[in-house]
Amino acid sequence: MFLMTTLTLSCVLAATPEQTSEASSFRLQTTTEAPHLAASLSKLRVAPAVFQDDSGQSNASMDLSESDGGSANSSSDKAKLASGSGNVPAFGTEGSMRWTIHGGWGIDVHGSNQEVMGGVGMQYFIVDGFAFAPEVNLWGFFQTGSDAFGGSLDLLFEWHFIRESTWSLYGDFGIGLLGTTANVPYNGSEFNFTPQAGLGVTFDIGNNNRWYAGVRWHHISNASLYENNPGRDSVLLYTGINFPF
Repeated sequence: MFLMTTLTLSCVLAATPEQTSEASSFRLQTTTEAPHLAASLSKLRVAPAVFQDDSGQSNASMDLSESDGGSANSSSDKAKLASGSGNVPAFGTEGSMRWTIHGGWGIDVHGSNQEVMGGVGMQYFIVDGFAFAPEVNLWGFFQTGSDAFGGSLDLLFEWHFIRESTWSLYGDFGIGLLGTTANVPYNGSEFNFTPQAGLGVTFDIGNNNRWYAGVRWHHISNASLYENNPGRDSVLLYTGINFPF
């Protein structure tokens, strides 16, 4: 028994230094791939450009231990973002895209019928200053007879014929498809076409975002697809905010 105990203790003591040596030789290595990973993550776009600071991409691989320099670069990047600079294209640049949130109110030019609308839209600039600008809108019609509610897909084009760095003047035109819960006008139909055209203005409000407002001639007609086609012409006033993608 004494001999077996002695042999067991000897084995344990012999093994301990080797394990200790292996443990002491382990070191946490700093990966050289970290800057590349940071650069890749900085290019990941998960929101429209209005919420991103693309101007800081070139600094993604800097040494994080240089806290003073990083702080200065961060301040510079924030200043660029606030002024709307960086990698966000200038307003109206060919190939750029923007999106809108808007609302409006209109009145029948031949009566007291009224309409209200709200929706979202997109702009794709085919060439500098000229954009395809579809909208999806919800409508409420308060009119003689039954009131009606509905939705429309409006396929519009915009031409910013005066385009400055902080403002622009534009004309728009197009046609839409409108479906409603009751006839619009009351003696018309529940499905209509909506030819429209107008003028508007945009103003830069910072960070490359724009407030805009305009007026449109807004026509409602079923193009004689139904027996009755009284039609309606309204003056539509609208406003909204325009953001870069």
